[in-house]
Amino acid sequence: MRPEDLARLNKLYPEDAEPTDADARTAIGVKLPNWIALQHEIFADFTEHPPYGIGWWAPDPGTSRRILISDQLYCCLDSVVNNMIDASLHWLEYLDARDRDNVRLAHAVKMTPAGPVFDPPRPSNAFDQLCPDFIRIHQAGMIRSLASALDCLAGVIIGVAALPLSILKADFGRVRTALGKINGAANTGASMKARLSSQLEAALTAAGPDGWLDWTLDFRNMLVHRGRRIELGQLLPVEPVLLGPNGRPAPRARRASHLPRDPGRSDIEVFLDTPSNTVLHEDGQRTLEAATGSTANLLETIAVHLRDLWQWRRNHPGELRQPAEQWRNGPSTQSTGFSGYAPGSLTLDPSVGTLHPITARRIHAAALDDSARPQWAKFD
Repeated sequence: MRPEDLARLNKLYPEDAEPTDADARTAIGVKLPNWIALQHEIFADFTEHPPYGIGWWAPDPGTSRRILISDQLYCCLDSVVNNMIDASLHWLEYLDARDRDNVRLAHAVKMTPAGPVFDPPRPSNAFDQLCPDFIRIHQAGMIRSLASALDCLAGVIIGVAALPLSILKADFGRVRTALGKINGAANTGASMKARLSSQLEAALTAAGPDGWLDWTLDFRNMLVHRGRRIELGQLLPVEPVLLGPNGRPAPRARRASHLPRDPGRSDIEVFLDTPSNTVLHEDGQRTLEAATGSTANLLETIAVHLRDLWQWRRNHPGELRQPAEQWRNGPSTQSTGFSGYAPGSLTLDPSVGTLHPITARRIHAAALDDSARPQWAKFD
């Protein structure tokens, strides 16, 4: 990390107060008070005794599914925060890698009688040579984290709005489509879901320019699932221009990267269709920072509406029933069959150790403690 970032993160906490998770998040710029409030409100409804899971959902959608869906809802809530933390840490490392690369290329532009010429320095070692790769991995890490936060948001919307979609395999596009098809005039519950659809679309519009959401998700899909696009960039002069020993300008430069304009398309497609418009015409650093801001703004805005809907559902539990389609086939027993590369070389005894209080509550609300586990054989 850059020295100024390390200094901020190494600043000692006051000794008279116990550090909180919020202290660490604040130090790296992750501030999601509305989302954290939503997470706490939903987790407070976990029931550690019959009927288990989100207690006021009972008897829907059956005890086993209620437990499975409730716990996955909490996982999505928590993972949104964790993914935003990941994005912020990648951002700090991205800035450091970018600075190191710019130092390496500061004098890569040489003045000749014919004009400026790019003459990059010879790498002195592998670390030097891998500078662009460090930029690339943290850029990819940011996009992956942001898109994962959005998919986990989709899971939260499925759980809170009682959409008949798989919460385990939540997809943001499917959630938007499902919400958009709801007939709000059917009944009060449908009206509340249609209202959420309008609120989500308004929040998406307010969070960033047209297409920002699809661009982020397409970029993640390209990075994770497809061959990567050609990378384009340029060297820009750094002001002020210094004078060399002979009095002539000694230009200093920095590298600016341009991110793909349509990451869901292939190189050939974009060069064929829009050869002069294949990338975003702005510094990639600005794009990454703004995409993070758009994602955070969306989360904070929609969290307020989701919390309102959750409270309404708790007060009117019969209006929106939790659908069994959210976990269609019940508990899975399927395994990949993978046992590791050296099975048994390091064993873990689950009976030894301590649990975080949140994990312990999840275990009890899922009837997985030793005294409650036999009940699973009788759950509907």
